[in-house]
Amino acid sequence: MPRISTFERDLKFATAGIAPENIAKEMAAFARSELSKAIQEGTGSERYDKYVNGRLDAEEETVVPPGPILYVFRWWQEIIELALQAAVDRSPEKSGDYKKSWFIMTPGGIVANFDSISINSTVILTNNRAYSRKIDVGHMRMSVPPGIIEDVRKMVMSRFGNFVTAKRTMITLPGGYILKGRFRRGYRPFARTKLRSDTAAGAQMTYPALVMTMKVE
Repeated sequence: MPRISTFERDLKFATAGIAPENIAKEMAAFARSELSKAIQEGTGSERYDKYVNGRLDAEEETVVPPGPILYVFRWWQEIIELALQAAVDRSPEKSGDYKKSWFIMTPGGIVANFDSISINSTVILTNNRAYSRKIDVGHMRMSVPPGIIEDVRKMVMSRFGNFVTAKRTMITLPGGYILKGRFRRGYRPFARTKLRSDTAAGAQMTYPALVMTMKVE
């Protein structure tokens, strides 16, 4: 998203030499043109909130110079759709419920309407199957290589890295699986030979997750 100060400076420059009674009209036309250009170039989203002199959804022509006219792009829908689809595509074909169990949550709980997520929210992609950790770290022999969350992270950053930060981490989930403390050595070389402290009997299981936050200027 362009810095607000830069966008305002461009608008002021564009109005130089224009008759005062025509400035609002020219500012509106210029703002719409810049919005269209940003969307076409991929630096802007088709989903946005518009503020004219601080008034949400006011028409550009109602601007009182020097403005500003501000478009705040809402990227979450596009980012989440890409991340979810990438996670599903990367999941083992015959993994049953695992492939169908990816979901999005914020600190407030599970979210279904992605367009309603605040720009300042922390957004989490995860999978609540009890064996999701084993699949992601490669403790189970599967038809796909381990590292699903990391691969999704790379895809998100490749496409939307200018707007969002994404990192892989482990989280607990409400009502999550309670570990029974049974150890089974993984099949890969150098697999651990005993339980870690966070996998002991009675510990709450942690789940691989992709945690995303928007870069807000």
